[in-house]
Amino acid sequence: HGHHHPATMEQVKQVVDETLRYAIARASSTLTSVQRNAFHQESVFEVQSYLIGVIEASVAVLGGPGVTSYGKDIINIILTILHSPNIAAHEDCLRTAGQMAQEIGADFSGYMAHIWPYLGGYLKDVNRGSSYMTAVLAISDVARAIEGRILNYCDDIVGSLLSALSSPTLESRAKPPTLSCLGDIALAIGGRFTRYAEPTMTLLEQATLFDMPSILDDTIPAQTMLRNDLWEGILVAYSGVIMGLREAPPVQFANLVKVHMATMLGFIRKISETFVSVDGSPRYGLEPVLRASCGLLVSA
Repeated sequence: HGHHHPATMEQVKQVVDETLRYAIARASSTLTSVQRNAFHQESVFEVQSYLIGVIEASVAVLGGPGVTSYGKDIINIILTILHSPNIAAHEDCLRTAGQMAQEIGADFSGYMAHIWPYLGGYLKDVNRGSSYMTAVLAISDVARAIEGRILNYCDDIVGSLLSALSSPTLESRAKPPTLSCLGDIALAIGGRFTRYAEPTMTLLEQATLFDMPSILDDTIPAQTMLRNDLWEGILVAYSGVIMGLREAPPVQFANLVKVHMATMLGFIRKISETFVSVDGSPRYGLEPVLRASCGLLVSA
């Protein structure tokens, strides 16, 4: 037998491209199929969920150049499913939209007007379940992709994020991505974030005072992880906001940021004291939080 050569990336991409084309065609046909009965509809929904998963994975493998030509088709499928009662597939659609944004970058802004009603809707959802979190992560992807072009949506986005963070019902695990998303928005729109700076900084200051709820007592590591993620989220938000505001006039920057320096440094001190444990060995989960602290100090 000859040697088995591992498939080259090109060959892999070719297979994935064919898979993607098949999934797009198949998904498109489910969108127009006439629902015969509830049972039939159920199976169509399942197939759609599966196909969206295939599309999402394919987009990640093929990257920008490979998916640009399918952009319209993919977004069309996402929009049609988001508009349908197939709730189970909605989160996959939001995730796929975020993935598309990551891959096609600034070009995603052309689809934003169509997808915004759904992203914004899930962002405003007061129950803020997992679909809220998925929307937040997708908006972070979009902000990084289209940068300043996200400005028109920022009143809604920042308003929703701030009200989520001040809501007593927001799940602990949803706080870090919500905080990071604020930082991503600030980085995306730069100096134009000044209009949101005051309420955001005030909220971040309140967030630094959160101490983890004692109800999470089942296993301490889980509690520590949550707390570390929260701290990392706060630091990421702070550094995003500071770097964004850097582009504002110096006097305005000084007025908005200097007031909060003491809080930020106090917060970093609190973190460093927490992590240096009694026996001097560094604690669990130290690294991402330390990296984020350094990021904040550098940007400030």
